[in-house]
Amino acid sequence: MRLYKIIYRMTPMGYRKWVEYKLTCADFSTHPEDYAGFSIFYGLALCIVTFFVGLLFDFSIYVSIVLGISAFAVFEAIMHAIPLMIADSRANFTDEILPDALRLISSNIRSGLTPDKAFLLSARPEFGPLETQIRDSAKLTLSGISIEEAVKNIPKKIDSRALRRSIDLLVEGMSRGGNLANLLDGLANDIRQTKILKKEVHSIVMMYAIFIFFAAGIGAPLLYGISSFLVQTMQQMGGKATIEQTFTGGMKFMTFQAIGISEEFLMYYISISLGITAFFGGLLIGLIQEGTEKAGLKYIPLLLMISLTVFFLTRIMEIENFIKQLGNAHVW
Repeated sequence: MRLYKIIYRMTPMGYRKWVEYKLTCADFSTHPEDYAGFSIFYGLALCIVTFFVGLLFDFSIYVSIVLGISAFAVFEAIMHAIPLMIADSRANFTDEILPDALRLISSNIRSGLTPDKAFLLSARPEFGPLETQIRDSAKLTLSGISIEEAVKNIPKKIDSRALRRSIDLLVEGMSRGGNLANLLDGLANDIRQTKILKKEVHSIVMMYAIFIFFAAGIGAPLLYGISSFLVQTMQQMGGKATIEQTFTGGMKFMTFQAIGISEEFLMYYISISLGITAFFGGLLIGLIQEGTEKAGLKYIPLLLMISLTVFFLTRIMEIENFIKQLGNAHVW
């Protein structure tokens, strides 16, 4: 649509390049103009609808604005996280099978095949997204392009750091006159050693990830639930108590006043705090476990759901215990 194209052209150049690259790495056939335009247009529409719905339910104008902006932010985050997570999934799969693909190419070369035929015959379906890239590169060599230039095309549609570094080392080795089969075997061995080292590091830092998950998903909402019930109880008691004791010198000793915090404001504050905690907690877990914040995006919905569930369960249990205590006091 023309409207999507206009919206897309109004965005910064860096954003457009990012969307185009991520959609390519995620193997989306959708044009970047349509995807980004659709995301921004319907995000703004959702923002406006949420704002008027908030006014319809008698929320203040400031709360309605916050709800509208939050709806826009959540919608945009979801729309941009979809290609990001798919691209990361393709990259992780490529990292897993990359040593096997390099060894297969090396074996074909050692069997007497030329490099272009070795690459073409090594494009197996079990290699997933890497199969298409290897086949396209092999076809480029058949059209007269050198093997060094052709292999540079392999990592263009796969956002894998290991693949890019392997191709860079491979091209550099070939340009210096290295044996292609030996280079492929060496790269495969290095990647396997790196994977083993990552698994060892992953097992060591697992305790840190568990601690962050417990703190963000259980500890924080548990404390928020107890403290919110305590504030609510003190507010009710403070509103009823009018005791004031004064010394003979005129100095006040003790006063009870109602707490000037509404329950609605407290619930908004706790919900936003839990959302922020879940967001950054998920990013930290992804950074610790896999070395990148993007890997933690999948933990954010889980953390948010668990934290809100623990918070409301804590409040319900506290209220039930309080009611039981009142009942026992009346019996006595």
